Amino acid sequence: MRVRTRDTAGFVLVVGTFVALVVHGTADHQDTHLPVVADAGGAATSPATAPTLAFVDFNVVQMDGQDVLRRQVVIVRDGFVSRIGPVGVVDVPTAATVVQGDGSAYLVPGLVDAHVHLEDAREDLLPLFLASGVTTVFNLRGDERHLELRARSRDPEFVGPTIFTSGPFVHDGAVRSADEARRTVEAQARAGYDFVKIHGDLSAESYAALMTTARDAGIPVVGHAPRNLPFSAVLEHGQVGVVHAEELIYTGLHSLDPEQAKSIATEMVRAGTWLTPTLSTFANIAEQWASPEGLAARLAEPEVRYLPRSLRQTWERSEVYVGRPARERARIQDMYAFHGPLVRAMDLAGVRLLTGTDAPLPGMVPGASLHDELAALEAAGVTAKRVLAAATSNAGRFIQENVDSTALFGTILVGARADIVLVAGDPMDDLGLLRRPLGVMVRGTWYDRADLDRMLALVSGDRVADEAPH
Repeated sequence: MRVRTRDTAGFVLVVGTFVALVVHGTADHQDTHLPVVADAGGAATSPATAPTLAFVDFNVVQMDGQDVLRRQVVIVRDGFVSRIGPVGVVDVPTAATVVQGDGSAYLVPGLVDAHVHLEDAREDLLPLFLASGVTTVFNLRGDERHLELRARSRDPEFVGPTIFTSGPFVHDGAVRSADEARRTVEAQARAGYDFVKIHGDLSAESYAALMTTARDAGIPVVGHAPRNLPFSAVLEHGQVGVVHAEELIYTGLHSLDPEQAKSIATEMVRAGTWLTPTLSTFANIAEQWASPEGLAARLAEPEVRYLPRSLRQTWERSEVYVGRPARERARIQDMYAFHGPLVRAMDLAGVRLLTGTDAPLPGMVPGASLHDELAALEAAGVTAKRVLAAATSNAGRFIQENVDSTALFGTILVGARADIVLVAGDPMDDLGLLRRPLGVMVRGTWYDRADLDRMLALVSGDRVADEAPH
């Protein structure tokens, strides 16, 4: 692939960024300015932000239920897809920046991690998502800082995915009565959060009041299933999404029985309840449970080298799973083995799935962990097409139905937000191609592979090569 620029908005390396890197060259010092590193990543790559960019001669996976479009031109104008058509039929605007293909590579909608935790609103982690093709994230524990970060994430030049965010966790430690539940939901809705996130038990009265208030306020409720209540409460009261398949084991099933899973799946379809399985997250938990060796294995994964040094050190000291009781390890392993049949039953019944990872919990590298989730879903028996839908168009539909009816992303269609991942082959044949994209566009801003590699280097504190402009 080659990039051809027809105006001055091409890829220009900003020397000042590398001067800054020399001055702030040590990893220890960089960790004290981590948000600046992310912004520096944007400056260093100087992505194509021209009003018009054209992808020429690529196959397009639109994720609209139709077949792949072969050898297409996709015109992006002002951050949105403005035209799609065959090579030789669609004229490329004279002033457009051109990304030139040869008919062999594929354009895919940007991926979505529908369960992340941007603790302390750490902006330094956001380029890691982009470098793996993740262009949208759902942050499921937020505060005022995340509202500000969410607003900034709508800017085409923001170096990171578009963010949706919940407010603070809701559970019986914070909400002790029906009145408190109502006030909490009303406050989060007024503040402008996208979701209310349940994380823990709630009394039956508080849960009912929370759900009724949320429905009246027009804010969706997602999260864990309150484990002190039967799963039927989740369905009856209209909780929009359950964010871990394991929650069904705790509240909906009496045993690890695939037949019971089928029954619960049918009820979820009837209720319209979404599921974010987080299979890779539970695999991570099972590996580390009461096992320092499991944590060591996770730390040895190649993607860990891209983390900021401070986060790597936090993981090395982590006891969050290693410190769990060894006597429970066998039960956790049994639950992990059941996740495949459970999710397969959900998918076959027609439960709508999203992809999420809980990144950056220890062992879950932002961006890279989503590809582990895609692989885990496929290994569970979900077809590649449906896995890709869970990571793209399903997420867009979820937001349209529950948060913002005007949002259009997760597809490559005229009028959609221009979140696009370029890969070397057909992802329906090999989802692994998505792990290392040739380039990523987010909100109309284009980063090629070299740009993405520089992002990774900047976040991790590695030395960045002073490359010639390309």
